[in-house]
Amino acid sequence: MEWIQNPNQYKSVEEAILGMSGQTELELLSPDTVPPDCVDGIPAAAQAIQFAIDNKIPVKIVGDYDVDGITSTAILAKLLNYYGVEPSTYIPRRFTDGYGVSEKILAGVKNTLIITVDNGIAAGEVLDKAVEEGHNGVVVLDHHLPDGREPQNAIAVVDPYLHPDLNEFTEYCGAGLAFKLAEYMLLCEPLSTVEKLLNDIQVLACFGTIADSMPLIGDNRRIVMDGIALVNSGRAMLSQGISQLLTIGCNGSEFSVETVSYNIAPLINAPGRLYNAGGTSSLKMLMCDDPIEAQTYGVKMVQINKQRQTQVNTWMKKIQEALSKSSEEIAPVVVFEPEMPEGLIGLVAGKLASTYHCPAIVMVQGENGIVKGSARTYGEFHIKDMLDTMSSLFTTYGGHAGAAGISLMQSDIEEFRQKVQTYFKNYQTSGGGEYVLYDVVLPPEDVPAALEVIKKYQPLGQGVPNPVCRINQFSVDIPFYMGADKSHIKFPGQNFAAVAFGMAGQYAEQGQPKSIDMVGTIGENTFQGRTTTQVMLQDFKPHC
Repeated sequence: MEWIQNPNQYKSVEEAILGMSGQTELELLSPDTVPPDCVDGIPAAAQAIQFAIDNKIPVKIVGDYDVDGITSTAILAKLLNYYGVEPSTYIPRRFTDGYGVSEKILAGVKNTLIITVDNGIAAGEVLDKAVEEGHNGVVVLDHHLPDGREPQNAIAVVDPYLHPDLNEFTEYCGAGLAFKLAEYMLLCEPLSTVEKLLNDIQVLACFGTIADSMPLIGDNRRIVMDGIALVNSGRAMLSQGISQLLTIGCNGSEFSVETVSYNIAPLINAPGRLYNAGGTSSLKMLMCDDPIEAQTYGVKMVQINKQRQTQVNTWMKKIQEALSKSSEEIAPVVVFEPEMPEGLIGLVAGKLASTYHCPAIVMVQGENGIVKGSARTYGEFHIKDMLDTMSSLFTTYGGHAGAAGISLMQSDIEEFRQKVQTYFKNYQTSGGGEYVLYDVVLPPEDVPAALEVIKKYQPLGQGVPNPVCRINQFSVDIPFYMGADKSHIKFPGQNFAAVAFGMAGQYAEQGQPKSIDMVGTIGENTFQGRTTTQVMLQDFKPHC
């Protein structure tokens, strides 16, 4: 694998963080808060909700089955509960409903205020029909890009991308928008009566913002920073369900971006990945305030997440065995596994992309001869650009640079596979082959000081990346092999340890060198109450 230095040639970790984020030191350390009334549509949405409260009009909230959709639904439900309203909530069933609001979901809804959150901007036809035929009111809170299908008869549409010139900040997720709405409505309420509610919605907005990979700049950064500080203060009053989820997710460590990404988000997502209506149980966990009930939900979510992990590993093993026996070119990985649960295809595609260092597409059997697939990229390869060149094959598709979803006829799988392989070969031929981009060059002795700079600018994540560092001439004493199959390797050092997942074989192939160069990100690892400096490796090679 080729290593390429960032063309900006940053001289330090701090310079890299500021340069890549496009933010100043002050903007990262003290981000501005956007007043909720400065988010276009929020006052009108609040007025519509208040009217429903005052006039005892039923409220139905339609969210989504991912973390953002579930947390944003919980925020709005908790807000309405405070005003004495018990809304009807609906988390779409992943396999039978699919994404967003539909006529089926709204069938029979009459004289109701319908609130969509994390969806709705492209459901104008469905929502306008619900207004006309059901005498309903509609409020939309969504952060997806408008495409001309937005509702025309909604009381309020809150989507910063609809009129970006009217918004100070546009990069909210659904939970972020729900949070701003709740903030607006609770502004004049006595703190003593709303403190617990405010704490809950702050933490939920933090979950949703991180899990939906929103850029950690501006108001998003403030939402996440305040959420992290609230939890880590140890003094926050929180509902039992959220508190239990934090206990499980943090497992004795501090709450952080990584805690959400690697522990809490998978727990919330797991039921909806394995079970059609699983997202509803995750919502119940976030809403509950009974300690026994919260503990029961927590145990079940952990069990389901372990099932999810086991199933992903089982499918990975099966696919890898098949690929090892195939005479065809592996890269890119394109597999059709009819029996795989649909909720796992994105996870498996991501693991395949990471394992084989190339784009990966996993497809499963749908209905009526339709195949559903999930694509994940590797490196700088743009998945959506590739799919655009073969769009005539798909019944539906969409996504972005790193991930995408597709539907196509089963009879077209082989043609699709060939087109993908051809496109990728042309990509490699044109100079887009496999490489690692690093941002800073550091000697091993500078790693602890670099960690202090990284901690200064936390939280790091989408939009404010942790720089990839090249560390040369690291002395290897006795490597430590990890995992059930000993496929992971750890290089202990004087000031830090370096960890490479799935690369133990690579070290053996290189002749077990005693001095290596490495590229990876600097962070911390907490194990059994002890915190140490750790570099997560993307690649390593013998020092020349």
